[in-house]
Amino acid sequence: MTNTIDIGKFVSLRRQELGPGANEITENIERASQSIHRWLQYCQYHYFNLVKSTEAVDLAMDRVSHYRRKGENVTVRYVYEANIIGFLNSLHALLDSFPYLLNLFIPKFMSSDSKSIRWGSDFVRKYSDCIFYDELRDFLTDQTFNMVKGYVNTSKHKHLIRIVNTFAKLDFEEFTYLQPVVEENDKISYLKITVPQQGAIEFVVNCHDALIPKFFELCNRVISAKDVNSEKHYSK
Repeated sequence: MTNTIDIGKFVSLRRQELGPGANEITENIERASQSIHRWLQYCQYHYFNLVKSTEAVDLAMDRVSHYRRKGENVTVRYVYEANIIGFLNSLHALLDSFPYLLNLFIPKFMSSDSKSIRWGSDFVRKYSDCIFYDELRDFLTDQTFNMVKGYVNTSKHKHLIRIVNTFAKLDFEEFTYLQPVVEENDKISYLKITVPQQGAIEFVVNCHDALIPKFFELCNRVISAKDVNSEKHYSK
């Protein structure tokens, strides 16, 4: 999978298509695409700080004392917990802002402020005539993406999901999330899934190494689908 994205392409291609008279639309696209870029940088910041704060000596000292690393005014537990939730919150915000950007880039709703512009089967179905529809639906049903949503929504609306230091690694406690599933009739249903205790660092690494590149692939697929020389540039 690719690990790069030219986020500015959303702006330049839409500007070419609309011409100089649509400043408000292109300004909104620019703000939305810049926001996605910043959320990516926040993810990177939290990811690398998390890696630095969870070395074997940090986990061992965290178990036996209220350990503070040099130069920090909170214990190492708060450091790695803050970076885990900071990474996942930033990733969730990044991914949740994509439908808004996509609708600005390829409009399917009369109002860009419609509450229907969010990840869900109805939103994705709006793009069923586009050549990137399969990738869009596949991302909607991606297990890791939906686990991120479940983790963040539980932490935001209910309670923080506790993290267990086993000396050898960090584990999330059990939590639940809703998993979209494509049925035989091509409709999408939602199953309530319980995630057993699992490795926290391993999950964050999987998000960083697999889910983010998958998002890059989707963005690049959407960008490449727009041929400004054709009226049906993105249709199948």
